[in-house]
Amino acid sequence: MNFLIKIKDNKGVSLIELLVAVTIFTFLILLAVQIFKMVVDGQRSAIAAQNTQENMRYALEKISKEIRMARISNQECESIFFPPATASYKVYNTAAGASQLYFKNKDGVCLAYYLSNNRLKIIAGIGAGARSDFITPAKVEVSNLKFFVVDDIIGAFHSKQPYVTMAMEVKAIGPVLHEQKMKIQMTVSSRYYE
Repeated sequence: MNFLIKIKDNKGVSLIELLVAVTIFTFLILLAVQIFKMVVDGQRSAIAAQNTQENMRYALEKISKEIRMARISNQECESIFFPPATASYKVYNTAAGASQLYFKNKDGVCLAYYLSNNRLKIIAGIGAGARSDFITPAKVEVSNLKFFVVDDIIGAFHSKQPYVTMAMEVKAIGPVLHEQKMKIQMTVSSRYYE
């Protein structure tokens, strides 16, 4: 008999207590999942930024080496584009509203840098023997490319050290959350002296 009385005296969990416990547990799980998602998104954004910077570092290093070693070209490289651009400066010249840069490199080859399909592209050579290739990968979108040139006008006395300032906007292609937009500007002076 005692045994039956003890069972009747023990109270169980009510439906309201069970609902409150499940609600609190669900809230805590959702909070933990949201924090985990924020950490993963932050890590992906950091990786996208790092990859974009590494890709652009390679492209800018390649361009800066060519610009630094440029030689006087006067009007020799103006026919690299079709229709030909008109050269005004001794070493560096721009075309298409300063969105294209062309010059002669240390080996005497005419080079041009410009945007094509939101990627940096190079043309080396003139005419049928010219070759072109992308410098930036498809994972990086480049926009608003501008070249600013300081150089002596063709035929003028050498009074300025030629240099090029390149400005652009870049972003990683992918989900909007991981785009990582950046503005990059670089100035390189020529080692060419008259």
